[in-house]
Amino acid sequence: MPSDIYKPHWLSRMRSALRLLIVILSGSVAVTLVHTLHIYRGNKYLDLRKGELPMTWPARTNLAPTLVLLSIAAANFLASVAIMSLSFSKSFRRPMRSRDIYRIVAGSFGVILWSTALVVFNLIDKASKASLGRYACTNKNVMSNGRYQYRAVCEEQGVAFYLAIGAASAEVFTLGTLALSAILSANHKSQKRRIPEKKDSISFGVTGRFS
Repeated sequence: MPSDIYKPHWLSRMRSALRLLIVILSGSVAVTLVHTLHIYRGNKYLDLRKGELPMTWPARTNLAPTLVLLSIAAANFLASVAIMSLSFSKSFRRPMRSRDIYRIVAGSFGVILWSTALVVFNLIDKASKASLGRYACTNKNVMSNGRYQYRAVCEEQGVAFYLAIGAASAEVFTLGTLALSAILSANHKSQKRRIPEKKDSISFGVTGRFS
């Protein structure tokens, strides 16, 4: 039976599509949060209109949730781009048990990083009244000269969080395809080892009968 039958081409195509999705989502998270920080840094001094309060940020705005999520998104984006670049190499695509294990370990590490970033972002943002996202969402309806900036930061923080959930989910599915590929590859190798043994036993039986 030809060995091509056992090659899970559909898993490779699915994995490539998922990796491309991760690149898009993680890049979107990074760009969104960079824009959020740009608003925070560059829009502190705006002209007051009648009846408006001046825009203020806490003296020590807690940027930790934003920076943690931004760092993980940027690292994941670069890692995914590198993996996609390497995937064009035939040696990288060729199935090997050691490479399968390495890919699974690397994929597990990516899932852990995303999970940690999401938990840290969510918990610190809720616990700290001075966190960038929570403060912006609290003041988005206050009649200040920066209410539109508050709204923008609040919305972008939320969008970045949900995009990160999507990227983490895609990373989990990618890890699943890696595990399935490794299982199928191991089963294929074990079947190839058993086939010669069966042929030898049949030929031995026929020779012994007519000798």
